[in-house]
Amino acid sequence: MCGISLIINSQNERVTADQISRMNNKVAHRGPDDEGYFFGEGFALGHRRLSIIDTSSAGHQPMQKDNDWIVYNGMLYNYPDLRDKLVAAGHTFKSNTDTEVILAAYQQWGVHAFERFNGMWAFAIYDAVKQQIILCRDHFGIKPLYYTKAGNLFLAGSEIKQFLVFPECSRVLNTVVTLNFLTRGWLNYSDETFFKNISSLQAGYYLTYDLSSHERQLQQWYSFQQAVVFEDATLQEATEKTRSLFESSVQMRMRSDVPVGSCLSGGVDSSSIISMIYKNGLANNQFTTFSSCYSNKAYDEQVYSDLVTEQTGFASVKVYPSLDDLLEKADLDTLIYHSDQPFSSASHYSEFAIFKAASQQNLKVMLGGQGADEYLCGYPEFFPLFLKELLLTGQYKKALQNIIAKGKHGKGTAGVLKETVAAWFVHPLIGLLKKLFGKSPFPWLQPVYNQLAKDGPLNSTHKNVKQLSIQQITCSSLPYQLHSEDRNAMSFSIEARLPFLDHRLTAYVTGLPAACKIDNGYSKYVLRQAIPGLPDKIRWRKEKLGFAAPDKEWILTQQQTIRKELELAIREINFFSPDLLTRFDRFVQGKLGYEPIYFRAMTLRRFCKIFNMQQAEDQDRKQKPFAALTT
Repeated sequence: MCGISLIINSQNERVTADQISRMNNKVAHRGPDDEGYFFGEGFALGHRRLSIIDTSSAGHQPMQKDNDWIVYNGMLYNYPDLRDKLVAAGHTFKSNTDTEVILAAYQQWGVHAFERFNGMWAFAIYDAVKQQIILCRDHFGIKPLYYTKAGNLFLAGSEIKQFLVFPECSRVLNTVVTLNFLTRGWLNYSDETFFKNISSLQAGYYLTYDLSSHERQLQQWYSFQQAVVFEDATLQEATEKTRSLFESSVQMRMRSDVPVGSCLSGGVDSSSIISMIYKNGLANNQFTTFSSCYSNKAYDEQVYSDLVTEQTGFASVKVYPSLDDLLEKADLDTLIYHSDQPFSSASHYSEFAIFKAASQQNLKVMLGGQGADEYLCGYPEFFPLFLKELLLTGQYKKALQNIIAKGKHGKGTAGVLKETVAAWFVHPLIGLLKKLFGKSPFPWLQPVYNQLAKDGPLNSTHKNVKQLSIQQITCSSLPYQLHSEDRNAMSFSIEARLPFLDHRLTAYVTGLPAACKIDNGYSKYVLRQAIPGLPDKIRWRKEKLGFAAPDKEWILTQQQTIRKELELAIREINFFSPDLLTRFDRFVQGKLGYEPIYFRAMTLRRFCKIFNMQQAEDQDRKQKPFAALTT
């Protein structure tokens, strides 16, 4: 994986080596193996390389083919097939890289080449004939790409911190994005970021910048919603095709000229990846898996990950994250710095610890299970919606069977019914009553911000399971998961690959009938059926944890430190009312349940300190500066 940089001077003035190198050096962690630059008339490209495919100097970037140039971050998994087609069309190649294939494909098919790609990417191509620069991002936005205007400069890069080397760049906190984070935990749900006037190029889009007129245009080249079509398949048909597509995806993502490892939580998703690798003989016993473990058994999954290790014989590394290191070793500030944003939970740290351990084993590529929950109905909110689908279509017997079956997984039939009724009626009713009686749903916010936080951009009402999956993949869940995975991996110079996000597999399974994904009280039903060699204790495992972390318990053990953090948040950030501290005290005393706002407030304050953010006052638009971070 790599880091890319772009500067365009709208006055056609020369971009200096100092400007592009300062920007490029901010993402040295994304590419420690090599760096390079290309200077055109009024613009410059920069690149930091992590060598994965063709590790020789032939893979140096920026890369030229004829008069065109590219800087690229990602992996094109089907590059051998595309290369064969391009050779047949008359193209010649100087390297064995996927980078050169992308550039040749663009020369052959223009922007329609993007539709032929299977992979993850963010790149900038300089088209010498058209005098254009094309920025493009992959189907799901696995690889990041940001852009902004700073004075006479148009900037694009892999991480926002690259832009901050320029004094003209905005450090103003985006009020709407911040409120949606504090009140609902939403992150990376749109093209807006925590930095006002700094945008994220959305998944499935490309941006064309005309170097003559300095006009730019956004175009969508891939729509996941349009790619999902209803598949009227039986469970057997769905199982066979899911197995075939997943097998192909895993095989492609094992292509590498350096060693590959994998995350292993012990859940169905990561265990399916490892089982498929083992079944197809894609790795020997030197292949290493990494598991996040906790002494608190409520958050620990070793009993499951050990089953996979015993069956495959693959090497296993167990990581025991200590949440105390978040504060004692300043790991929290490191996480926030690499994320370019605050976050909601210490589960982010479990992932960070996994990649840290992998880097200590000198691994450069890691597979992970991100993306499966969103279209295989792995999250709790899918089951009540599935039951509603069944009842609305008259499938009462099947609904009852699923309620009883899910009850046997541990909560009992009464417990499942209680959760379902709460999801259908109680939670919406509570929200409605609070609105009718004028009661603030967010009492820890200042009144002016409570008004702004009443409505958000994400519609929480869905007609069916497919609609919920599409929303989770495009804006409400997956974009943050991908942001987290990329930043944690790249902070240790590791490429993270995600077999569940092969666009063929994702679109196909999303379009399957809901009953293929939820049955007998189990989520991910078609996947459980599809994976050969998966240990039965994992195949029919009832609950999942993933990268979980004991936030509540940790905050209670660190209550004095966290309370000081919240005091400072109230004092320094004008979003919070004193009730934030009152509620925290009641939580510590056992009089109020845990609320994620405590972690969110702490990380928001530290984010503002680390990046020296300014807060926009909504009434007079003046800037409220934050003091520099002190330790």
